[in-house]
Amino acid sequence: MRSTYYVAALLAAALPLQAVSGQATMLVPTGGSTPAPVPVAPPADPDDTPESIAQDAARDLKDSRFYNRTRAQYDSDWQECRLIARGSRTPSGTVPIYYNPTIVSPVAAGAGGILGGLIAGAIAEGQQRRANRRSCLLIRGWRLVEVPRAEQQRVAAMTDAQRSDYFNTIVGAEQVTGEVTERRDFTVRDAALRLDAPVAVPGSVFAGRRVDPATPIVAGPNEGLVVLSYRRPNQWSAGKTGTVDIARYDMDAREIMYPPRNARRNGDTTTYHVSAQSSDRRAPLEVQVLRLTPGDYVISGNSVARAPVTTSYCFGAPTFRVAAGQVVYIGDFVPLVGARRDDGTAMMGMAHVFNIDDARATLATKQPALAQAMQPATLRNQATFACSAITMDRWDLHGVEALPAPTPAVATDQAAPAEVAPTTAS
Repeated sequence: MRSTYYVAALLAAALPLQAVSGQATMLVPTGGSTPAPVPVAPPADPDDTPESIAQDAARDLKDSRFYNRTRAQYDSDWQECRLIARGSRTPSGTVPIYYNPTIVSPVAAGAGGILGGLIAGAIAEGQQRRANRRSCLLIRGWRLVEVPRAEQQRVAAMTDAQRSDYFNTIVGAEQVTGEVTERRDFTVRDAALRLDAPVAVPGSVFAGRRVDPATPIVAGPNEGLVVLSYRRPNQWSAGKTGTVDIARYDMDAREIMYPPRNARRNGDTTTYHVSAQSSDRRAPLEVQVLRLTPGDYVISGNSVARAPVTTSYCFGAPTFRVAAGQVVYIGDFVPLVGARRDDGTAMMGMAHVFNIDDARATLATKQPALAQAMQPATLRNQATFACSAITMDRWDLHGVEALPAPTPAVATDQAAPAEVAPTTAS
């Protein structure tokens, strides 16, 4: 019983930031897009024919759920999102180099270290994969509509032929009846959250475990310094802790860079991943200094309340760059638990604000030279990469421009690895 409760609690913490109060209702995705979605190239797959895709995609068309664009567009988007949720394609349409469906889904591999292989595999192959596919459609601009019960009953009473004709009509309908839910914004920026409220400054400084924060920090010959803060400006963040995951990013390939085999044994000192955990949850402002090797990085995920990072922002995440000898500030992170948005709904997640003056004033109490040298990092939203987590989402920083579109790759003769055909649509 305790293990079941733990898994349920962990999955609840892993849900995206949109309100979860509607999960008990039937939601219906329909077409329409206000924000420009993260660009996704159509992934080709030799094992999926248009007929098989249409047949599998039709399993998500039910009396309580349908899509409101052209049927061909639905089939195309559904297939792309299915491949991304499987972990066999990146949101930019490329094949992850580590994907091998004969061994294990990278989604299960990413979750396995947290929940254990069997539980993680069940999540990755079943309900959570379907949830990620639906999240993909929302992020791509589809809307969800709650279908009125009377309409559900009417469709349920149709024959198979009538229902097929009905879906062919409603998928392309310009107007639908029902309560619409859509994701227009991927930032956490409601005025009710009071993210810009002042905090007591100076705060605390953290430079690593068993490291005296007053000992002068000097970047090594192949190092840059990154400064971030945990900010607690309201009752929902006071005393709360959090974690920010930072991964090395290949800007040309639009992919996270992973350490090669035997990297440490071969003397590779490159920073591939940093998990910046809050160390002083009682401080209104907690400034941290990280040592990274020069290069591009992506804020790949985060979590609050001591929960493990189970969400990947593979559909769009912020990037920054640090050069050798540089000291760059990437912002303040606000861990929120039980916060109330403008519309009254509760949320749990990480917000982000910029306040370099507070960070500099705090850093100056222990590291005056770093405080003087610190400059704001150049951040860009919407970096995509292979999805390998329990929950797949997108997270934009408020007021930050999108990353420019990648340069088209030169075509090669290397064949993409074949997909293993699933026994059921998932």
